[in-house]
Amino acid sequence: MPTTPTTAATISFRDSIRWLPDEASEPTQTIVLTSLKSGAFLDVRFNKHDGSLDWAFAGFRTFSLDEDNKSITKFTHHLDSRTLHPLTVPDIGVNTPLPDGRTLEAGEMGHPATGVVTRYEEVWRDEEYRDSDSKDADAVFVRTLNSESDAEDCWRARVGSWQLALGRTGREFWAWQASANPTSNSNPNPNSNSTLPSHPSLAWTRIYSTPLPDTDSSTTKFLPDESITSRWESGSTVEWEGREWLVL
Repeated sequence: MPTTPTTAATISFRDSIRWLPDEASEPTQTIVLTSLKSGAFLDVRFNKHDGSLDWAFAGFRTFSLDEDNKSITKFTHHLDSRTLHPLTVPDIGVNTPLPDGRTLEAGEMGHPATGVVTRYEEVWRDEEYRDSDSKDADAVFVRTLNSESDAEDCWRARVGSWQLALGRTGREFWAWQASANPTSNSNPNPNSNSTLPSHPSLAWTRIYSTPLPDTDSSTTKFLPDESITSRWESGSTVEWEGREWLVL
């Protein structure tokens, strides 16, 4: 008998953030791509008013239940634009489903304007992609293998019509968001003028981007199309753009 397809990954859009006791707002375009198989995630946030990077980080998420049976999500950062010591970043939120299908996440984290740990509330809207979806919706998560230095790291992901990338070489950090169908209210900055074909039916455009280092060609490239990535198995090592990558 047919099996029910499992959800492979999610695309999460943040609709608002509230630093208590202030009012809720959304000054950024925040997109998170998450693998529901490995727990790997990439979270990239750009300020809408000037296209600058607000925050970008990547790692793994885990779930648990508190004494009230509420879902607690812990995000362990392995790469973070704000620190060279990402594993020390506290990032834990309590999730509550909202009647309209969105999720309210509440917790505490450092306020970017003050540096003080402050209570916050975020509202998230998710899109799911299942194993049986069309090849346009395939999910790919990879990170570089670095044998010489932990100071160099790069994470990449593609889910459906979104790609995220972030990396650090020494103290130089870069990140971008790309879409196959950019929204009309996107506000790209001068560094986001690249459009390249990466999928037989999709032309990718970076809609927000930091300046990209010219020492590594992989920072400017979109992930290869599904005809190649469908052979990338979780836990395996692949070679792409002259570097070795771990498939997450």
